[in-house]
Amino acid sequence: MKKRNGESRALIDSIAMGNGAGEVRQEQNRDLTKVGPSTPIGALFRHYWQPVALLAELEKRNPLTAKVLGETLCLFRDAGGRIGLIDDRCAHRGTSLSAGDPLIQTSGRIDERGLRCCYHGWLYDITGQCRDQPAEGDGGRFASKVKIASYPVRDYGGMIWAYLGTGEPPVLPPIDVIARQDGYRLLTIGEWPCNFFQVAENCVDPVHVSVLHLDTDFNDPFRAIPEQEVAETPLGLKTIAGRPGYLREVEFFLPACVRLALPIMQPPVDMAFWIVPIDDISTRSLHAWFIPFDVTMSQAEREAAIDRFHRFIYEGGRHDPLRHSTKINAQDKFATESQGLVALRHREHLGRSDKGVILYRKLFLEAMEATAEGRDPRGVMREPTDMLRFENVF
Repeated sequence: MKKRNGESRALIDSIAMGNGAGEVRQEQNRDLTKVGPSTPIGALFRHYWQPVALLAELEKRNPLTAKVLGETLCLFRDAGGRIGLIDDRCAHRGTSLSAGDPLIQTSGRIDERGLRCCYHGWLYDITGQCRDQPAEGDGGRFASKVKIASYPVRDYGGMIWAYLGTGEPPVLPPIDVIARQDGYRLLTIGEWPCNFFQVAENCVDPVHVSVLHLDTDFNDPFRAIPEQEVAETPLGLKTIAGRPGYLREVEFFLPACVRLALPIMQPPVDMAFWIVPIDDISTRSLHAWFIPFDVTMSQAEREAAIDRFHRFIYEGGRHDPLRHSTKINAQDKFATESQGLVALRHREHLGRSDKGVILYRKLFLEAMEATAEGRDPRGVMREPTDMLRFENVF
């Protein structure tokens, strides 16, 4: 990326101008969509904390395979309660530490000190350090020389967050829907068989709500095509969509987090979700839904609000409580997945209504440029802060 800073700057300027078709060439699209450890996008994402799993997933299966940013990792909680995220391959002979069937003891085995490989019993602690090799009998001298990759993790708000970068991790932003305690919170996951970038671009496009979601709970005034504005923020950008009698703002934080509200609910549901690349052609989203409770609400009113909310997010069937199944989400998935595993942006024809997409690409390229130059990209926080509230999102 460093060698192509001049080229990326020209692309940033071109996108900012909204020049129409062909704003992103094929080779430039590759820079925007490849997420592995040695790529510009991979380097960018590794400047931020990423949610890699819901705590409920780890409680359901321990250890757990965590695939993120082109890496296959093992997430586990040892018998002492400590959570670790380490390379999924044992350093001995490469056996997976997380896959297999725990019922027949073919996945990693939880130990007081960490996780044992099911093959020969090598033991790893949460830092990836090998602590025991049962067949070596040398007092641990060989084990002390073996260490596999590991990443810092945090259990926060019911999600497990990982920092896959190097150096001192930044502050994990205390976004309100994760930090608040004055209401009802539900966490769910989603999976998208396509590149993360088209999932993210759907979220900075308020026009699609008026067309794609016509036959859902997004009724009037959402049927009107909005007048829209976009604006940069310290954390990313926001879209402002004006419809008759209604103004709606949606916040977007780099690299790929959305904070919005569902005013179709009463009381309104606040939510945020994080779009996390699994690899170049598959994506995971982790969603935090929050219903704030006013102190004047009765218990019956609270239960009614929760019941209506559950009927909304599980309208496609509650086959798995960790996976929401709204019709709105299914429509979004069709629109993004049908673009292909990786959208062909060099064939697009962007117009004035694509303001959010155009600004997002510009900010993303600027953030990639910052990381290539050794600077923190937009939205990386180095100082502790109070809870981040977004009262303007409604």
